[in-house]
Amino acid sequence: MSELLVWRDKIRKIYARYSIYIDKAVQFLFAFVTFFSINKNIGVMEKVTSPVIAVGLAIVCTVLPPVCTVLVAAALVLLHMFKISLGIMAVSAVVFFIMFAFYCQFTPKRALVLLVTPIAYMLHIPYVVPVVCGLAFGPVISIPVIFGTIIYYMIHFFKNSASAISSAGGIMGEITLFSKNVFMNKEMWIACVAAVVCVCVVYTIRRLSIEHAWPIAIIAGALLNIIVFIVGSLVMGISVSYSSLLIGNAVAVLVGLVMQFFLFNVDYSRTETMQFEDDDYYYYVKAVPKLTISAPDKVVKHISEKNTEQILLEKSLQEELEIQNIINKELKE
Repeated sequence: MSELLVWRDKIRKIYARYSIYIDKAVQFLFAFVTFFSINKNIGVMEKVTSPVIAVGLAIVCTVLPPVCTVLVAAALVLLHMFKISLGIMAVSAVVFFIMFAFYCQFTPKRALVLLVTPIAYMLHIPYVVPVVCGLAFGPVISIPVIFGTIIYYMIHFFKNSASAISSAGGIMGEITLFSKNVFMNKEMWIACVAAVVCVCVVYTIRRLSIEHAWPIAIIAGALLNIIVFIVGSLVMGISVSYSSLLIGNAVAVLVGLVMQFFLFNVDYSRTETMQFEDDDYYYYVKAVPKLTISAPDKVVKHISEKNTEQILLEKSLQEELEIQNIINKELKE
């Protein structure tokens, strides 16, 4: 445990020193993964599916605010949809406009959650997002999680139903088919409800003044994810992969515990309670110290090797100096 704490502090110091470069590198990597995933899943317009295009867009987005990555990703999705259906592109554009108007405009720094959520679905770890968001943010973060879930199901439908869209019979038929398969998707709405419940419960529990609040919040959020999906699937009459549900939430718990180690690692054995008062109030304070450890200072001694002849020469000179000192002393006497 001590070694882990030492490495944690080293990582923190490295990040504090090079945070600007690390943030930009993560922003570039995240933008590239986003654009590459979009092209891979709905890459019907071949002119923009090249990885070179994804790299170029990622470089441009790296020097811009993070919300620009969301805007470029939305434009790329609409561009691919335009290749197949003008009607579906129009409906998707309305959905994106609502998202940007009601959320991204007010909290642009957290707009990347809109992209994190569909990417997590593509990686088959969607349950990680609400647990992490509940630990790092507040309940309002549920809104971009919901929008990100809707975006994933839009992309998923578009990817698997390209032929059905082409034979839908005009713009109105395409819009009807798209709306029916996306906005009436029971599994999508169960996922949205589960995400909201998970975020709110994790946020509420991790702020409680109880011991081990963060681990309890993480486990409770994962269990509620499982319960909501199971109950929802039984009520709505849909099938859910229970193996994926259990594995995904186990990964969510693991990621949450790693996040706790870096953000909220405390020593409950040294908890102190204090009481103060002034003219108007009594104050009851509970202080829990952070679990830290100092890296041991390493003293490196440089030992130079000397050859035998030099050692003998120095020894003889030392002996001559001692003899001379003795002679001088006798002469003085």
